[in-house]
Amino acid sequence: MIWGGSILARRWEIEMKVPVRLSDKSDRSFSIAGLILHVTLVSVATATIVLGCFGLASIRAQDSAETRVSRLDGDWRSVDPNAGSFAEIVIQGRNLHPYGACHPTACDWGVNPARSFGESVRSSYPVALLAEINNGFSQVWITIRLGNDDRLRVETFTHFTDGSHRADYSNVSFFDRSGPRNNP
Repeated sequence: MIWGGSILARRWEIEMKVPVRLSDKSDRSFSIAGLILHVTLVSVATATIVLGCFGLASIRAQDSAETRVSRLDGDWRSVDPNAGSFAEIVIQGRNLHPYGACHPTACDWGVNPARSFGESVRSSYPVALLAEINNGFSQVWITIRLGNDDRLRVETFTHFTDGSHRADYSNVSFFDRSGPRNNP
């Protein structure tokens, strides 16, 4: 018998409602092909269910994260405009629009995409954002986290790429909300 022959043959007969004879060579090749197809479909279905659970959970977490980003949304102004890289940051969803602390007016760094992060792998809402910006003369990584005091903690890491031989540096600044949330 083939792979427990009579048990598989009986199951195949019941499922297909077609009699299967394992004695005839042409029927055997049909049974083997059917069995391979059946095992493949069962394996794919099982993998879809197992992996789908994790995939759906991450999609749900990502959807929740996107909707919960609104806690960070709004216009934020530096509590000390002379202390950091930015005077103002506008956050909307997963987009940051920083304005550099330039003089006499703020430098517009444009709208930049950000990645959101939760407290743990089980988090369904973000507590931090990360953006990477190349402004032509430097590469800047920006991390943003909302503190317990409802202030943004903004940390920048700047690597100069313009050949000016300036030292790379990092900076921490704090921001207060200056305008309403864009998406309450």
